Amino acid sequence: MRKLFIIAALSFVVAACSTAEKRTSDQLPPIFPDYAGVTVPINIAPLNFDAAVAAERVEATISNGSQQIKVKGRTGVDIPLRKWRALLADAERLTVAVAVTAEGVQTEYAPFEIMVSRDSIDYGVCYRRVDPGYEYYARMGLYYYDLAENEEHILIENTLLGSSCVNCHSFAKTNPSKMMFHIRGKGGGTLMHLNGQNTLLNTKTDATQVSCVYPSWHPEGRYIAYSINDIKQTFHNEPSMLLDVYDHWSDVVIYDTETGELNTYPILSDTARFETFPSFSADGRTLYFCSADPQAAELLPEVRYELCSVGFDPATGEVGNEITTVWDGDGASLLFPRASYDGRYLMVTRSAYGTFPIWHKDADLWLIDLVTGERRSIDELNSDNTESYHSWSSSSRWVVFSSRRIDGLHTRPFIAHVDDEGRFSKPFLMPHNDPRTWYDGLMQSYNIPEFISAPIEISPKDILQAEAGAVELRERK
Repeated sequence: MRKLFIIAALSFVVAACSTAEKRTSDQLPPIFPDYAGVTVPINIAPLNFDAAVAAERVEATISNGSQQIKVKGRTGVDIPLRKWRALLADAERLTVAVAVTAEGVQTEYAPFEIMVSRDSIDYGVCYRRVDPGYEYYARMGLYYYDLAENEEHILIENTLLGSSCVNCHSFAKTNPSKMMFHIRGKGGGTLMHLNGQNTLLNTKTDATQVSCVYPSWHPEGRYIAYSINDIKQTFHNEPSMLLDVYDHWSDVVIYDTETGELNTYPILSDTARFETFPSFSADGRTLYFCSADPQAAELLPEVRYELCSVGFDPATGEVGNEITTVWDGDGASLLFPRASYDGRYLMVTRSAYGTFPIWHKDADLWLIDLVTGERRSIDELNSDNTESYHSWSSSSRWVVFSSRRIDGLHTRPFIAHVDDEGRFSKPFLMPHNDPRTWYDGLMQSYNIPEFISAPIEISPKDILQAEAGAVELRERK
């Protein structure tokens, strides 16, 4: 009897769909995520999507010109992985035609195209998921996402660490066999994973006063540049700007993974300047960083960071004796410099002021051509809300960045292609098997998205059993 009822119900749905009034529209379909006109790598997982309106049925026909697949669902489409890969294998572009049935009316929308790039993307993206607040966090963790399979994996959750904070995960040129992250709290430190060995370092010394913070690996994997920051918070009385995070002081140091030495340099510890957000160049012979006048810290809206650089000798671990101002920001603050691995570009976040742009709606991404010196706002990537942290793929053909363009509160990871001329494609939200349910239901922000070129072969058990290691301070002259 139950089987008969189910069959009858399904027959009713099919009949209802077949008798629905049909219309056509010259508008693009209302879908989430918006994949119209994006460029994707040939090895990306299926771009599943949902109707962005209340729907009774969604149908899609996806074609590469020689073959096509048809998928349908109640509120969205779940594209079979094997059929999707077959479509991408020979495609330069895909054409997607979508029909949405709502309130008894089936609307066939204008088809859109998805460009397919032969530039493969890295294995995945590693990120922190954290509540977008400031007063309390109950649960956070580091995770990594397989971009070819649409699968999330747990690196570590803070419930295993006494609810400590985990942050600042970083990799040597996307290589997960050389990685580190910080654990803040009782028994914490800097977890260093080098070629199968796990060490927990206490990087706080009497001379530096605080532990290391924002990291950047040297491309050869021996050195890691860090800033050491005395971080403060201040709160606003406007709902649109809840708080600011700023430095009371900050310097830049460099850790040598071979000797265990934490190197300090007078030129990077100038009391007349704040130095933060270090980042090595692609050839490893230049260290970029951000620098500000500490006197401006007395009035936070006046704090503006310039982009600076200093030479670095990887053979000796010495830095140069002259600092160069690469860009003064033209009246704004420059943050998070990240050089492409091919040595061509440097991407920065530019905001009106300060050192913590995640709460600044005006924060945008800018590109500096290291060959021509040209710099520009990356209008192809920027929105009317916050764009902040960003990283390059190992091929320098893809970028992933965090943006609050969806709801203004939660940062989400967006991916875009960059061509030979430094032009970026329309960014797309990192795919998910069930995108609407996942992104609408996730009350956490994606923080510090970093490409990784392979799965991370370290387990929570490995992290908990990491041996303590010593750090020796070395003051360079």
